[in-house]
Amino acid sequence: MTHSEMGASQSELSDANSKGDLVSRIKSKVENADKDKAREVGGVFLFNIIKGTSVYSWTMDLNEVTVYEGEPTKDPDTTFTLNEHYFKQLVQGKEDARVIMQAGRCSVTGDIMRAMKLEPYIKLS
Repeated sequence: MTHSEMGASQSELSDANSKGDLVSRIKSKVENADKDKAREVGGVFLFNIIKGTSVYSWTMDLNEVTVYEGEPTKDPDTTFTLNEHYFKQLVQGKEDARVIMQAGRCSVTGDIMRAMKLEPYIKLS
């Protein structure tokens, strides 16, 4: 392997880890949250993060107070679809969820009122 090939694979690796790392941190935050408060919000939320032609899906289940990669086995209460850039902006607290949604940068289907209560669980800043 040449040095340039190694550099490319390392940058791809760190890029791949950034989304996964953010989701891991959200998972930790959710699993360490007050379980009763999380269950009060309740619901199953599917996040589809788009990068180029690929989609990375992960689920936050506040009925079970857990986060995992992939789609839920049953239909989610709310589905968010947004590109990776806006996902990072949202979870890192650089842009407000309402602004992202109102600007059409995030598609939300399902229970939007419940979705508005997710900020404490997805914001990492």
